[in-house]
Amino acid sequence: MAKRIKPVRERGLVAAIDLGGSKAACVIAQLTPVPGGGFEADVLGVGQHGGVCRDKRPDIEASLRAAVEAAERMAGERIKRVHVAAAGRSLGARRISVDLDVSGGVVTGDDVADCLEQGAAAAAPDGSTPLHALKIRYSVDGEQAENPAGLAGCVLAAEMLGISVRDSYVENVESLLARCGLELEELIAAPCAAAESVLIEDEKELGVILIDIGARTTEYALFERGALIACGGVPVGGDHVTRDIAQIFGAPIANAERIKTLYGSALSGAGDEHGMIDFPQLGDEGEVTRHPRAELIQVIAPRFEEILELTLNALPHSGSARRAIRRAVLTGGGSLLVGARETAEKVIGVKTRLGRPVALSGAPEMATAPQFSVAIGALQLAARERSEAKGRSARNRVGEYPRAASGVIGQVGAWLRANF
Repeated sequence: MAKRIKPVRERGLVAAIDLGGSKAACVIAQLTPVPGGGFEADVLGVGQHGGVCRDKRPDIEASLRAAVEAAERMAGERIKRVHVAAAGRSLGARRISVDLDVSGGVVTGDDVADCLEQGAAAAAPDGSTPLHALKIRYSVDGEQAENPAGLAGCVLAAEMLGISVRDSYVENVESLLARCGLELEELIAAPCAAAESVLIEDEKELGVILIDIGARTTEYALFERGALIACGGVPVGGDHVTRDIAQIFGAPIANAERIKTLYGSALSGAGDEHGMIDFPQLGDEGEVTRHPRAELIQVIAPRFEEILELTLNALPHSGSARRAIRRAVLTGGGSLLVGARETAEKVIGVKTRLGRPVALSGAPEMATAPQFSVAIGALQLAARERSEAKGRSARNRVGEYPRAASGVIGQVGAWLRANF
């Protein structure tokens, strides 16, 4: 009699995928019960693949297949349903304000749940799918309240951040997964995922901007007083630096990427005028031209500064949003450029650090690189949601991202009622 293979959910597995502009990453974990309820994720398999090209363009389908196969091989498990991080530039974020008349003169847990549920229902405009509805602050009769339940008052108000993604993006992701034999479990906003794995609570409380520099996009998440107040992305990234090098020095793109990785910097230093770099020439790699490293830096530095400036300009109501920034954290592959942190401090004007994802149990060293911030964060959020779905967790902490998809608004309401 054939042995029955348990479904992934029954085996306690969760899988998260990050689809970047030039690579795909997959992380598979086993959910292990912890004392007091809930689960923690023990990483079983990790895979990342990039650089696969078709017609001189990145073939994300081939990269996704390779990343999933590598993670499955390491884990010794097969996956079917996956949590996918939605790219920042495909997201929409809107402030939502809800006022609720309080019957009885005292705010109850049901009042709080009703208030947030109304906001969740308005999390996305037409043509978009809601992903998250996050509380920013409460007030009772105009007075701010951290936890309004039990307070006397007539009107409960909640300010929230609704995050959505274009319907076309959802359809494209589902189509891509289907071609790879996978199914979509849930979409998670990539900036939220990166923030979950990289930021610490004190940074969120004091005011911090997380900047995730990928190959083709740069994503951001802005926190103030512990709440996410803005997120999104701009269509520029490390690949634009590479193309600048290729165009100006006449080198093939692959060689330009290698030169950027080995010799690139966003800061000038002593001796750069004398250090010479060989640039193979496009169309005739036997021909090589030599340029000082200082010239390479003169190409990289302005573009890197522009990436940071465009990210800051994308913040809503840029003036007030910038005032909320007290620290900055860089992550993603582009953050590994020499001088990235120092350049960010100059452009943003605040203390900046390099952010790496938290080291989960069982995770190999490669999974603590900045390139895995989104995948690890998506795994953490997916594991947390699984815990909530099973009634294992009753805390509503800053940093939790309850799903607000159109088909699960009722589930959101049930979750809110269970936790207030």
